Amino acid sequence: MRRDYFTCVFLALIAGALAFICFEPLYFKYGIVVPRTFGLFECIASSFYLVFFLIALPVYAGYKRKYWIAAGLACYGALAYLPVLFYPAQELITGKGAGIFHVAVAAILRGIYGMVNAPFASLSKIWGDKVASSLAYWILPLSILIPLIIRIYRFYRDAYVQEQLSPADVVAAPSSSEFDRKAAAETKEEVKPEVLGTVISAPVKDVKRTGEASVAPVQTQTSAASGGVSADLAPEPDREPVILLGPPRDYLPEPDKKPSIRQPRFDPSILGEETDGEAEQVPDDRE
Repeated sequence: MRRDYFTCVFLALIAGALAFICFEPLYFKYGIVVPRTFGLFECIASSFYLVFFLIALPVYAGYKRKYWIAAGLACYGALAYLPVLFYPAQELITGKGAGIFHVAVAAILRGIYGMVNAPFASLSKIWGDKVASSLAYWILPLSILIPLIIRIYRFYRDAYVQEQLSPADVVAAPSSSEFDRKAAAETKEEVKPEVLGTVISAPVKDVKRTGEASVAPVQTQTSAASGGVSADLAPEPDREPVILLGPPRDYLPEPDKKPSIRQPRFDPSILGEETDGEAEQVPDDRE
């Protein structure tokens, strides 16, 4: 497909130039100019040829990235330089040193020169013969420069758009003014230290159930003197165990409550004293 672009453009340029040869005689010939009149149709066709092949087609090739079209234009533009570079000397064409090879080469180069300059002949009425005869030499540089300029423009445009979408951090230079330094110090945000490591949050339990579990051991008291243990301290099967830090609150003495001391039983028979009838009974405080 890319070779088709190259071939089609190259052959289209040659076909268009050969169409202008039908307007006889040729205005531009190698080394001479043949004056003649130009019709309206030839002037319109020459303007279209100039705009399409020198401007529009190179712009299209650069915009659509179809560089094989530009290559076809460049190869046709190189034909205009062949007569200037390789045309044989006059002594090799006429005179004693003339040869068939040099005469044939000169004839081919004269035909190429007339073909590439024929589309611009009618433009000599607007810009003159010198400018019109040099337009064929602009096909090669324009076919290279226009796509190259478009490619450079697209590169810098994409770079600018990418920079705007993700701008880099701009660090302002420190100001030498004392007022600016004070203002910057006042507006400077406090830098908070970052947490190092992994932060693990404790699981949140039901507040009602947790509150019941933590209050229940406080409400149950055990007598330290009797050494008994209440059954309320045993964890219920439905409740979740709660771990309390520090000593158990059940075994801490209350400051306002004095410990109860049991009064011992006194038997007067031990001292040998007899009572009138029955020994005085000491009431037991346990009753």
